[in-house]
Amino acid sequence: MSIKLTSPVFEYTIPTGLAAGARYTENLELVANTTAEYAPFNSLVVDNFSTRTVKVEYGAGHYVYIRGNSLAEIQQNGIRSFSVENVDSAVTDGFIICYVQKKITPDIALEAMVRKIPVERLMGGK
Repeated sequence: MSIKLTSPVFEYTIPTGLAAGARYTENLELVANTTAEYAPFNSLVVDNFSTRTVKVEYGAGHYVYIRGNSLAEIQQNGIRSFSVENVDSAVTDGFIICYVQKKITPDIALEAMVRKIPVERLMGGK
């Protein structure tokens, strides 16, 4: 299996009506012939069009809270799955869109140059 350094943007839409305390989860390594070919990812963008606050978990136990009508861009190596949980007391009243991608960022390229190691190693390759 060859290592892919970049990927297309994969989009996941969580429809309106995620119940209070409910969770939407995507395992990006289990989708054969699409996202699994590129995992792990290093970019996750969550656009919360709802007025409710959600908690986004990603990577190895990392999380962030996103207020209603807000966007968060997360750059973290090793994103193999993500979960969006409605932590508000009412159902979501708008949809939530999540975008995942694997890309070479300026920080990754610079770190590879400074450490004199292949970019592939920094991005989860061997």
